[in-house]
Amino acid sequence: MNSETEAGPLLAVVQYFDRTLGAISSAFLVLANACLGLMLFGTLVTITLRLFDVSYYWIWPWTMQFFVWMSFIGFFVVYRLGKDIAVDFLVLRIGPPAMVATRYMVAGLIMIVMGAMLWQMPTIFESQVGVIDGVVTPWGELERYTLSVPLAVSCGLIFLNATLDILKAIAGMPEPLPSHATDPDT
Repeated sequence: MNSETEAGPLLAVVQYFDRTLGAISSAFLVLANACLGLMLFGTLVTITLRLFDVSYYWIWPWTMQFFVWMSFIGFFVVYRLGKDIAVDFLVLRIGPPAMVATRYMVAGLIMIVMGAMLWQMPTIFESQVGVIDGVVTPWGELERYTLSVPLAVSCGLIFLNATLDILKAIAGMPEPLPSHATDPDT
């Protein structure tokens, strides 16, 4: 079998998972923006009500909860959309061999880091005991571990995305270059 025949089914699977992770990223972007909107709305309500000597103690804790959720939900979005910091000027200067090598190396390192974070998640959840004062719901105050749930989900999705990046390389899909990159062949 030649590599073109082998890449065909792999390419179809990779493209399916790429679309799926893209859809999840879009949903997470909406969720992160919703958290930001709720934070801003809560702050607006707090500032406005203080003009009338009214203050609700639970708005501030909810604002902090939404900030943490926004950050952790956005963690996957930033990675997926390539909005993280990339120091690629040297690799672009070296050319295609360096691009290929770093493509595998970076995805592998990301998998190692995310794997370590996921491995530590049970310890993180076990250490977050009790409730978050003031983050009141109709069912009572939220448990502290709810702060880390979006982080665990984002870490898992980033791990899957890094795995997908390696599979994309194996399937022959070109690596997306940053918008500032010039053609490495020139």
